[in-house]
Amino acid sequence: MRKLKNIIIFIVLITCNIACKNTNRSFTSIPPELDSVIAKYIANHPDNEIYDLIFESRNGKQFFTLQCSSDLYISDSVDGCFMREGKIIVYWSVNKSWKDSLLHIRKEEQCLDSLAKYTDLAKDDVNNDAPYNPLTYRILSINQYREAVASDWEYPKPACDSNVIKSSALNTIVNDYINTNGSPTIVYLRFSKVNGDTFVAVGKDCVYDPKLFSGVFYRDDRVVVVYSVDNVDNMDIIDKQSMLPIQEMCDYKTSKFPFYPEEKYRIVSKEVIDSVSDMNLWWKI
Repeated sequence: MRKLKNIIIFIVLITCNIACKNTNRSFTSIPPELDSVIAKYIANHPDNEIYDLIFESRNGKQFFTLQCSSDLYISDSVDGCFMREGKIIVYWSVNKSWKDSLLHIRKEEQCLDSLAKYTDLAKDDVNNDAPYNPLTYRILSINQYREAVASDWEYPKPACDSNVIKSSALNTIVNDYINTNGSPTIVYLRFSKVNGDTFVAVGKDCVYDPKLFSGVFYRDDRVVVVYSVDNVDNMDIIDKQSMLPIQEMCDYKTSKFPFYPEEKYRIVSKEVIDSVSDMNLWWKI
């Protein structure tokens, strides 16, 4: 009996030793090529604690982006996280992507509790900020990726349509924004009223805010979300009946709004829309 007990203890010690060594090895639950890309990115940006691994599908192509932060994360967007090189890798998918094909993070590899001490940008009492050093890769296959280039984002034709928006002036602004910003994942129009005047902010994001959502439409295959359309009143600028419902965004993440800079305009009339330069007014819109 004593001999059997010693054998059991020996087996337990060997198992624990192997488990401890495995914590320092590359994960078997992600492709080694992806593991190598992550390790290289961390080595190039070592002075951070949290790294985002973001997957998305755009224009029929698959991508992932690495970015880093000293102490920030967005709880609304987290699908999971694991440790790599002593750093936290937070991963999530913007929309329906290849994330589940590339990542098979086991329960024991998850480290969600480790995020508790960091700043959550999804909380209302936190000022917006953004991670930095983004580096995007195009996914060619499960085991093959390359750094994305400008042509990877190109659509068959530039944005030039005039659907849903009934103002030619606003159509020009939206199409120019799409074409000069590389056809962002989501382009949005946010309408507001300040001191009786009507304004529209045009911006980009990779998530959307369901609380402000009024509708969505496609501009030459690009996603355009409309917020707070009731602030337009009776100016006949948006064809509300042509917009699609929120169910059309079921593949996209939600979050509070917005995270990126906007271009802001005063709507004087249906065909007179002026850029806002007054910074005192800018922050109220």
